[in-house]
Amino acid sequence: MFTNYLKIALRGFSKHKLTFFINLFGLALGLWAAILIGLWVRSELSMNRTFADNEQVYRIMEHQRYGSEIFTTTSTPGILAKELKEQYPEVEKAATYTWNEEVLFVKEENRHRLNGFYAGEDYLHILQYPLLYGDRDLALSRKSHVVLSSEAAIRMFGKTNVIGEDITLVETEGESSFIVQAVLAPFSSDLSGKFDYILPYQFMFDKPFNTWLQQWGNNGPNTILKLNPSADYQVFSKNIQDFIKERNEGSNVTLFAYPQADLYLYGKFTDGLQQGGRIEYVRMFSVIGIFILLIACINFMNLSTARSQKRAKEVGVRKVVGAERGALVGQFLSESLILSVFAGFFALLLVQLTLPTFNNITGKSMSIPFDEFAFWVQLTTIILFTGLVAGSYPAFYLSATKVVSVFKSHMKSGSTVVWARKGLVTFQFILASILIVGTIVVYQQINFALKQNLGYDKDQLILIELDGKLIDNFDVFKTALDNNPGVVSLSRSTHSMMGRNSNTGDVRWEGKDPDFSSLFEIMRVDYDYLETMGFQLIKGEDFSRDRGSDSIQGAILNRRAYELVTQDHSEAVSFTLWDEDRNITGVVEDFHFQSLHQSMEPVILLLDPSFASQAYAKINTADIEKTIASIQNIAENLNPDFPFTYSFMDENYARMYNEDVRTRDLAKYFSILTILISCLGLLGLSSHIAEQKTKEIGIRKVLGASTFSILNVINKEFISIVAISIVIGSGLAYWLVQDWLSNFAYRINFSWWFIPFAAGIILLIAYMTVTLQALKASQVNPVNSLKSE
Repeated sequence: MFTNYLKIALRGFSKHKLTFFINLFGLALGLWAAILIGLWVRSELSMNRTFADNEQVYRIMEHQRYGSEIFTTTSTPGILAKELKEQYPEVEKAATYTWNEEVLFVKEENRHRLNGFYAGEDYLHILQYPLLYGDRDLALSRKSHVVLSSEAAIRMFGKTNVIGEDITLVETEGESSFIVQAVLAPFSSDLSGKFDYILPYQFMFDKPFNTWLQQWGNNGPNTILKLNPSADYQVFSKNIQDFIKERNEGSNVTLFAYPQADLYLYGKFTDGLQQGGRIEYVRMFSVIGIFILLIACINFMNLSTARSQKRAKEVGVRKVVGAERGALVGQFLSESLILSVFAGFFALLLVQLTLPTFNNITGKSMSIPFDEFAFWVQLTTIILFTGLVAGSYPAFYLSATKVVSVFKSHMKSGSTVVWARKGLVTFQFILASILIVGTIVVYQQINFALKQNLGYDKDQLILIELDGKLIDNFDVFKTALDNNPGVVSLSRSTHSMMGRNSNTGDVRWEGKDPDFSSLFEIMRVDYDYLETMGFQLIKGEDFSRDRGSDSIQGAILNRRAYELVTQDHSEAVSFTLWDEDRNITGVVEDFHFQSLHQSMEPVILLLDPSFASQAYAKINTADIEKTIASIQNIAENLNPDFPFTYSFMDENYARMYNEDVRTRDLAKYFSILTILISCLGLLGLSSHIAEQKTKEIGIRKVLGASTFSILNVINKEFISIVAISIVIGSGLAYWLVQDWLSNFAYRINFSWWFIPFAAGIILLIAYMTVTLQALKASQVNPVNSLKSE
């Protein structure tokens, strides 16, 4: 029987080549998009979930209360892990680990900046990265040990088996020698946060200037732990809530444990509650993938039902000779399944060809898992689902054809079928409208974020990493650059302007409500910082060398901070920071040091560049390359042991929106694909409508109808449907994008022109698609179309 179904299907495909091509290409494009999105979703859902005993691993996080707001962070005190392990028997392993840093490693002639962090002895027992060489127990057991990634080992030594080899860490304060005790296997694609090295946390903890790590009131590192298999993490989380409050009087911190595996997808918290995160993008693109596949299936349904008159006699004859309805349903479903299989292979080929580009857009390194049985099961399921959905309506509709109607030539598309077909086309273009409008909004919001006035001038602003002798000889470095005609100004700071770095709630002022607190960002800067960054001074004065101690003991606030400090006492001229009185010497306009996802925060600028690790140079545009080369030459002469490292602040700022830009680009490409598939369906339908109206068009031409009026005969069938779809889809899009825009503290308004612009695009493409077939039909000689009469 299947052989018979296959022969009938192939015969039908060869007889109706245009319909076959449209169905095949449409389903292939739909499956292509579905497979690509499926691979991305699969990658996202599996991220950081492959570690052994992953279900026992938890991050310790903080809820910090400031007035009516709760700020959630992964930063914790540097001594928390050790204390939790000692105090709670359910804690099997616990480790502190720091933020990532780029540091200079040297091995003979090889000098490379590597990116990594410091971690406690238990770290590799909690997150069990596969080892290429070495002993997990020894890896971080001493201050003189270091763990390298396989890639870092090759860069430094030219090989991976380097256990027992020594390597030198070069820092501003001196050199330290380490012994390689473990080399990690190459990172798998389902791990985020790749790195080059891990150094012992104790090495950092024991540095004289890191005594703040020993204080319960200071945060910075992360705390990760592994609970016993029998432990209930929710009970444990409840038990540790007041752990810091009991050790730090007046603390506003509530601790809680959170599954490490969930942080990647569910890492966004608002007012102490988990709300969204990357999982929102996973859901959004999953829905887009389903939409695109449904649109492709709708094309198949529409074209199949449009051909119902041509297949009616075939069905009638088969029924006369005794075919059951079930057999007919099986035949039509088998045709759609066979077509889906062909489309599936074609889609797989497209995926293989386009996956490198898709990886580049998404920032991933995915591949088709041909060797995984689960992948083939999932692919087969998608193909079967597509075939059954696409073929279901035509199968049950055609199999219900009445024999008498067929042979009396009364077989016409009933109103039910016509309305069903119009409904499917409407649904197609509703989805297309949602995607087009959504893409326009995403584009406008990302462009708004990238071009927004940040309160400082990021253009032609260079960030220079300070290390080695550049820190001690900064004044010499500054003098040399001040004499460089390409450099407008130079200063330094402890802050990267790329997110929160250092902050405190220990700020008091006259008249402050004891129950009120706010989180202030602290920036330690040097002279000329305001000029270099382009901050707008709205009150008072900048830090000045002429005022000496007044500047050192003073502070400059941003508008938000000044409004808080003076809210209860408008004439306030000072405040207390960490029990030390500070005079307000100046006020600057608010500026963004985070992405526009976050609201403007209060900032305190202090004249204290002693720990500044970044210099900012404002350069002119006359000859940027020559100016940078000159800066590099000066830096390398003053600091020959360290490579010169710089970046442009506008590029650094843009990197904060990498995920949003990827969302924008993916939405753009999938919107184009949606329109393409929808218009393929219109092309096929308009072809069939033109074929059905051949005699009507012939009569109209004989009676002197113009080409334009003939075009309207076919166009009116579709343009009104598309217009209705745009109205409905635009309304739904408006509702959906408001939810997405709510993720931004600073966002665009939904402008009136978004919908007409999207409508214009869709209507133009739809009109051109239908007109193509209408023009073809209008050129047919009426003699040929009417000769059978």
